[in-house]
Amino acid sequence: MEQLRDLAIRLAMGEPAGDDLPMAAAHALTRGFDSPALRELAGLSKGQSREAVDLFRQAMDEVDWPVPDESGARLHLMREAAANILVGKGDPEDLAHEIYWQACYSGLPELRAVADRFLELYAGWDAIYNQPEEAVAAMKAAAQSFLREHPA
Repeated sequence: MEQLRDLAIRLAMGEPAGDDLPMAAAHALTRGFDSPALRELAGLSKGQSREAVDLFRQAMDEVDWPVPDESGARLHLMREAAANILVGKGDPEDLAHEIYWQACYSGLPELRAVADRFLELYAGWDAIYNQPEEAVAAMKAAAQSFLREHPA
């Protein structure tokens, strides 16, 4: 379920999400996801953020979708942005910047070249490419290469 995965990414990035977790658990249960911790989480109230985060982590482990570490979360966001470039969802220039940004702060040295490539594409949007179509084609090629080299 996409909502649970998004909340896991938010938690991994250090964003507050505790108050959103009980309702997300309840929605997940109505859609057929089930685990003991998920049921317990759905019964918590908004003011129990710390307990909610602990139960959420446990529930995600139980449904075999563990909450990633920060580097894993950033890599997920990069993959998502690259996939959006390929399908034409969103502004490609903004998505290239998102990939660059997440790669820079991922703490993963193997993503340095990815950061450099998407920075080049982002910074060169107007300077290097005569037509926006050329820039988009270059971004799609880079996104496809990234996804091939860093599959989920």
